[in-house]
Parts: sequence; C-alpha cells; structure tokens
Amino acid sequence: VVLAYIIEVGNQGFPLSHRRLKEHVDEILRGRLGHDFPENGVGKKWTQRFIRKHSDRIRMAWASPLDEKRG
Repeated sequence: VVLAYIIEVGNQGFPLSHRRLKEHVDEILRGRLGHDFPENGVGKKWTQRFIRKHSDRIRMAWASPLDEKRG
C-alpha cells in the first residue's frame, strides 16, 4: 500500500519528503491499530530503512527551487 502510494504521487510530480512519508504511514497504522499504535508514530529512521529496503523501486532525490534553475 505504502510503496504503491509513493510511486503514484511521485509519478504525478509530487514526490514525498521523509516527513510526509512518515505522516502518511502514521495515519495508515493509526487507522489500523488505533490506540495500540504509539503516540509518536513510526521511529526516526523508519523512512530511511523503508527507502533502502525498496531501493530497487524508489529513491530519494534533492529538490531545488525553480528560481535557481531559471537563472
């Protein structure tokens, strides 16, 4: 579910930051687990480990403001 969402929004031109990915995953798990899900959500390094695990399908890239590209 998460991997498909990352790929879908990335293909639409809206790649997720680590923060947005964490928020999305926290929302899914909070909905599934309710009060059993920790208040702080997934751990600090969860997104980095997830991306590394699925590096054959997704990758991180640095974005820069459009104004810098226009010169």
